[in-house]
Amino acid sequence: MKAEQIVMAMITFSFLTLIYEENIAQTSSSNPEETYDDIVKVIDVASVWSVHQIGSPDLITSDEFQYVGYYDEDRFLTVAQRKLGTQEWTYYVFPVQMGWATGGHARLTLALDRDGYLHVSSYRRTLQEGPPAPPEKIYYRSENPHEIQSFERLIMISDDEAPEYPTFVKGPNDELYFTYRQGGSGSGDQIFNIYDPETRSWERLHDTPLFDGQGEMNAYGGPRLGPDGIWHATWVWRNTPDNATNHSVSYARSRDMRNWETVDGKPVDLPITSETEGVIVDPAGPGDGISNMTSGGLGWDTQQRTIRTYHKFDEYGNSQVVNARFEDGHWNIVQATDWDFRWNYEGRGALPSVVLVGNVKVGRKSGTLELDVWSQYYGDERIVLDENNLEPIKRTEPDETPEWEKAIKVPELDFQVEPDSELLRDGGPMEVTLIEDMGEATHENVKYILRWENAGRNRDRPVPEPWPEPTMLRVFKIAK
Repeated sequence: MKAEQIVMAMITFSFLTLIYEENIAQTSSSNPEETYDDIVKVIDVASVWSVHQIGSPDLITSDEFQYVGYYDEDRFLTVAQRKLGTQEWTYYVFPVQMGWATGGHARLTLALDRDGYLHVSSYRRTLQEGPPAPPEKIYYRSENPHEIQSFERLIMISDDEAPEYPTFVKGPNDELYFTYRQGGSGSGDQIFNIYDPETRSWERLHDTPLFDGQGEMNAYGGPRLGPDGIWHATWVWRNTPDNATNHSVSYARSRDMRNWETVDGKPVDLPITSETEGVIVDPAGPGDGISNMTSGGLGWDTQQRTIRTYHKFDEYGNSQVVNARFEDGHWNIVQATDWDFRWNYEGRGALPSVVLVGNVKVGRKSGTLELDVWSQYYGDERIVLDENNLEPIKRTEPDETPEWEKAIKVPELDFQVEPDSELLRDGGPMEVTLIEDMGEATHENVKYILRWENAGRNRDRPVPEPWPEPTMLRVFKIAK
């Protein structure tokens, strides 16, 4: 990395664009170079760090521009912008370099406000080794709308706060929120700020935290906007940095992000704590299999009733996925899987994924719901549920993954990750993540996704060499 790249700089140049032409004869569905009719265009963004996961990239498409935030091949925070219809990217490199913090413990978040200003925030956990720390509170806003030639570093957070996991959240009417954890894992509060576009300044959304750990725990999770236009908050509490101390699957809702209520409409006073009445879905305690990694499932049935999906241990100590729906004054909890393994989920740091849960959705057959799950032992499974009682009807492999998606999820880099028992890493090929567009473009016939290839998690620790080469971050334009 040259010295001039370390300071904030704007670099404009054109990359050769890889375009998948239509109607080319198909070869193997696992070949990422193959052409599919659904793939309109593939545009290279930049070479990025591939040695391990480090702050998932962000993609935002507006009606006129597209923005990509990422860490480059030297782990510097970077934003790229292009005008839709062109293939030329403009780049801005920030003086923020990440080290070995990985997975969910490094964060990058972008947001575009209603006036076209780009907001950028970044976070990393204390490093075991790496470059000098960047500014403690990392928040930048573009100096002019719809362009990234210059940014100003601003202070949104007070001097006595140390924000963790910063995240921008967009509302249905262009509201822009910023949420973060004040405190650490096992002892923290969840704070929400709201942006005033008239004064171009931030203020507290609530007089108190939304979630208050009272110095004894912290909440993992938060609100998301549902198809009914209501904010639905799902979370679990954790007592210490150990993943096994997660407990108390919880839920609350709001119509304006300010006033909250229980699932049956009773007002909830803020801050929400572990003692707040009416918000507990499942009182499962530490050691019962509850994890913030697998507790975020939230779906809806045909009557717009919310369904919580999460992982816990069954009566035999095996790992299972369960669904919970509020019925007749209580949460009805029904087991969806019938697995015969136990995920030993205790530990700290960026733990490997052994179980993943999806969101319940309306089934293709009348009277059914569907849930996609994954486990290290059984792979992808689609579970068909009886909508009346949430009981599983059958389990099958998902059959709707498009061939083009299967193809581009095959790693392009022929590199095998070495197993490492200390890192709980099984080893194997590179991993491919497809990242959804966070923008609100009004292009009805196409969608954009971002393809990110890396060597996976490493529990916040250095990775021994040899290292894989940098991989190409790519934007895919897909016909709907």
